Amino acid sequence: MPNSTKLTSKLFTFSLWLIAFFSGSVLAIYAYLGTFSRHLADDYCAIDFLSTDFPTALRINYENVSDRFSNFMLITLSEAIGPWTVSILPALMLSLWIFGIAWLMFESSRFSGRAWDKLLIGTLTFLLIFLALLQAPNRFQILYWRSSMSAHFAPLVFMPYLAVSILRSILAAEKKPTAFWVPPLLFLASFILGGFSEPTVLVMISLLALGIFCAWLWMKGPSRKTALILLTVSFLGELSALAVMAVSPAHAFRLENAAPPSIPVTFMRAFDYGLEFILNSFRTLPLPTLFTILIPFLIFYGLYAMPAVALNSVQRKRIYLLLAAIPILSYLLIVASFLPSVYGQSFPVERARFTGQLCLVAGLMIESALLGSLAAQFRSRIPFKLVASLLLMLSSLYLLRAVWLTVTDVPIYRQRAEWWDMREEMIHQAIEQGQTDLIVQQFDGVDGVKEMDVNDKHWVNRCAAKYYGVDSIRAYPDVMFP
Repeated sequence: MPNSTKLTSKLFTFSLWLIAFFSGSVLAIYAYLGTFSRHLADDYCAIDFLSTDFPTALRINYENVSDRFSNFMLITLSEAIGPWTVSILPALMLSLWIFGIAWLMFESSRFSGRAWDKLLIGTLTFLLIFLALLQAPNRFQILYWRSSMSAHFAPLVFMPYLAVSILRSILAAEKKPTAFWVPPLLFLASFILGGFSEPTVLVMISLLALGIFCAWLWMKGPSRKTALILLTVSFLGELSALAVMAVSPAHAFRLENAAPPSIPVTFMRAFDYGLEFILNSFRTLPLPTLFTILIPFLIFYGLYAMPAVALNSVQRKRIYLLLAAIPILSYLLIVASFLPSVYGQSFPVERARFTGQLCLVAGLMIESALLGSLAAQFRSRIPFKLVASLLLMLSSLYLLRAVWLTVTDVPIYRQRAEWWDMREEMIHQAIEQGQTDLIVQQFDGVDGVKEMDVNDKHWVNRCAAKYYGVDSIRAYPDVMFP
């Protein structure tokens, strides 16, 4: 019996390594594909803002282009460092997200009183990010188009770091008072983080409001006051960012054709769209949804099965409460992320749905993990932990399949980058020869992102002309490379 238990534990650990390795491999390929990113559509328009001082550029953008001020900071910083940063940002952001979520999982488990080991944290981190990006409505726009990435992916990357800062400060408050500079710094960080986009700021406001309620209801001792202060100032920072974006004059350009719906209608539509989004995700992504539920269930079943310590009655009650709360919370967060688009009179575009997709994936993973830990409490002579370990190992084949499918994208991305670089070189050669009205090779748009048009008055062409410092640019499909 001891030998079989030891063998089962080794098999379970090996299965975790497989899950971590294959999901991490897919993420590594995603990062590598990012090195083939180049300027597209709105990316060319950044040159307008580099021609003046930053405060003036920020004001012009806020008044005339977009209410989002933090993503503008990221774009202009990227362009100021150099155009080549477009190829670096996807891998950098993905790496920061992996580290941030792993750090948050460690701090959260430590905060709950039961710190997880590195293998479990790494496996869950890779798995969560892999499944979220696998099911992303438009992965190209989310990761590889800088203008979209800076609004809809970057805030999700930085959110875990804000959460970690709050958790660590609360834990430190048990030993010594919080430094006077921590609350204003958290307010500033929350304000900047909230300025990336409306969907993410509403999700963060919702989560911080929930955190304030939970701290007020359940926390005790000196850390309770610290938690309430830090969560409140962070909440106010996010709320301030939302207020700044809400009063932006740039909204007039977006809503010039029709008045927005009333607040009650906006909420009704958001709830309908949220439900429609969830059901559609289940219908169109049945296999990813299955493994989003199955793998965490098997992992936590293996963790809590014999000979692990049984859950006590208090722990079971908490799990039952979470089982009821998590689906509701996930749905409400999806609705919150949809509200800005609904107010703009539309179902969210693909890139704006990624925050909702992340909420759905995370909710399903947490729910299945809770079910797995509960199922492990039913003791039996049948070696279910061994069965769970074997099933977990078989599930890794799905991740191996994802590795293979992702690798097949590499030649496509590389070829497009080579063509773009050739066109870039031809443009610079023409400029050196004194040409100011350019005709260049036209490429197909990528995953809904517009390329240069045959019409030199098209907004992409006009931005590209300013970017290269010429009078006009037209793109034709029959202009061949030398």
